[in-house]
Amino acid sequence: MPSTTQYYAIVDYRGSRNNPAGIARRQTDDDGGFQDEALARDLSWKFTPVIVEWKRGKSTDDLIEISEGEARQIIERFRARWTQG
Repeated sequence: MPSTTQYYAIVDYRGSRNNPAGIARRQTDDDGGFQDEALARDLSWKFTPVIVEWKRGKSTDDLIEISEGEARQIIERFRARWTQG
């Protein structure tokens, strides 16, 4: 079970903190291990290398750390957008 979860708004050239291109999270356990995931269109969390790449300066997108509350709001907006139709 993760001991901490950090959320990141994925911001590309047309996105912003409040309207990101995507959302990622890093779950860290007590032993220092971590799992990085991004929210997929089916609303499941799937592995992503974007956080590691961003921390190494290898990502073309920017990441902005956000609170859990901000993450919930963004996820709800994606849920509404992706499940329309």
